[in-house]
Amino acid sequence: MQQLPYYPFITRGGPIKRKLTYDAVVFVEDNHYFAEDNNGHIFCQDSPTACIQEAVNYVLSKSTGGKVYIRAGDYYLAPFTGGQSQIVVSATIPYNAALIVEGDDDATRIHLPQNNSSNTAWLFGWSWNGAAPYTRKSKLSNIAFINDVNVGSYAMSVLVTSASTNDSSGLEVDSVSVYDIQGTGLWFTFWINNLYDVTFSRYRFFSVNSNTPRTAGLFDSVSHGKVVNSFIFSKNGGWNAIENGEGSILVDSTEIYGTFSAIFQFDETDSRSYINVTNSIIGMNRYGTQGAQGYNMGSTAPLIYNYGNGTVNFTMTSSQVYWPNITYNADGASSTANILIRNTIVDASGCPPYAIAITNPGSGSVYMEIVGSWIGLNTGFNACGDRLINLNGANTIFKFRSNIVFHNATSGPWMSGVGPNTIADIEDNYIYEIGSYNGYAIPSQLIYFGNSSSGGLLKLINNTFTWTATPSNATTFYLTYNPNSSGTYYMPTIIMKGNTFNFPTSNATFGGFVGSAGATTANPSASFVDLDNTFNLSGINLPYPSITTPAVPSSGTAQSNTYPYPVEVYISGGSATAVQTTRGGVTYTVWSSSTATTIPPLLVRLEPGDSITITYSTAPSWSWLPARLP
Repeated sequence: MQQLPYYPFITRGGPIKRKLTYDAVVFVEDNHYFAEDNNGHIFCQDSPTACIQEAVNYVLSKSTGGKVYIRAGDYYLAPFTGGQSQIVVSATIPYNAALIVEGDDDATRIHLPQNNSSNTAWLFGWSWNGAAPYTRKSKLSNIAFINDVNVGSYAMSVLVTSASTNDSSGLEVDSVSVYDIQGTGLWFTFWINNLYDVTFSRYRFFSVNSNTPRTAGLFDSVSHGKVVNSFIFSKNGGWNAIENGEGSILVDSTEIYGTFSAIFQFDETDSRSYINVTNSIIGMNRYGTQGAQGYNMGSTAPLIYNYGNGTVNFTMTSSQVYWPNITYNADGASSTANILIRNTIVDASGCPPYAIAITNPGSGSVYMEIVGSWIGLNTGFNACGDRLINLNGANTIFKFRSNIVFHNATSGPWMSGVGPNTIADIEDNYIYEIGSYNGYAIPSQLIYFGNSSSGGLLKLINNTFTWTATPSNATTFYLTYNPNSSGTYYMPTIIMKGNTFNFPTSNATFGGFVGSAGATTANPSASFVDLDNTFNLSGINLPYPSITTPAVPSSGTAQSNTYPYPVEVYISGGSATAVQTTRGGVTYTVWSSSTATTIPPLLVRLEPGDSITITYSTAPSWSWLPARLP
């Protein structure tokens, strides 16, 4: 048999019809817009808005929905004047159908249209209805949305979702880019409501607009939402990068750069919100050719902001925070916040007032733990900035454990803000003080206090503090310090145990355990310095703190050790029958005699808060000396 020559698409049965992967296509050709079904029937012409809407209607008329394919090209939609719930192209998706809108990646460019209405509007509005469980997942993919023509008073955002009778369905936004170039700033951009299993993958948000955007994405009542492998950047700032109302969001392998007012915002007013960040990069100290098209990559923004009043749950693990500080702005919330930072690199640069903080606290409890992380303030730059930690008197339990810290400041203490309702546990950290200013080592005061009421607890246990900057001018060091110049203030109970303090090797003197700029400390004995601490005395004169021997009280009257450190009481002479000490409400006899007799040379050690009582007929003599520091 003679073999027929090969011709593409030709068989004995005639030409092969090309199998199409879409149900409807929208395209631009010779400056005309068209919508066509997969049978080659053109059902819309010359209105890009109408053609996209009719293509969506066409695929949703099918029992299982389908795909709208928008070919490469620039799509300029007509100005929007309002109506349709502020939605340009709407879609109502049945429970057993899926809507897929797909383009040719960044070659498909939809320019967000002029918004002439009296409120924010969205290009796409997708809603789900139906009583049965949803069995299909809708998708928006491979399209670039460009904000460059809207100059109205209100923004034109990309997509809003809703659910009319069933509040659950899946949605995927994949390989979608938003380029915010000029004109009216974007508002919510994507506002995802009442869904579950929502994934933003390979999402790119890039803003250079002088009219700053609000947010790259807002999730509200979304369960199991995800932002993965994505890139978010705003040159001139904006409200925040990601917002979350009630629901849970995972942010994984995502980069967020730019001068946002906050990075993650919680909006819920009456329930719980979750944001969990893993393997991500937030901010970068890069300018010029190493930045984003020559722009800076970060700002001194707080990491977390509670705009609502619901319970905040935030975790960050195995990530890098190179520019914002680890700050929770509670905005006066009365609800609880649970915050965990673990195995993360943090470099709060740009001369921030602190690297870690709770600001604007309300009555809500804050549980914050930072563990196993590398923490820096302006590391790698000239000394700049203030304290490392400021809790601002919040109602909080704060745990800071097993971290490596580099504090490169020019002012302020190491920590402040331990208020009456604060418990702070600083334990097992290696802390390097590398800052200096005008020839003085910073910080010269380790812990600031200055509360108008008593209370609060700071545990400083098994830490190593090392000052690496050698001061050229004489620097006086205090462990705790009242920065106020007048008035009366309370200090929290401070337990220092097992720490090592390596002070500078020259121009260093010790001012005392408790210092003040002039104000009165109401309760100096609240500071308890345990003798397990080690003070590196190389270059610093710290053999003993300074104390004054009190007068021997009348027979049988207790004399308390009101100093914040142990003292040794040397007693001799007189004529007495007993010497007793009281600790924790329990009295112990350290010497006694059945008849009044001279007290032999006797040494009694008093811890802070202990008291000594001598029963005598003739007063002995005594001397109080500070217990020698090891």
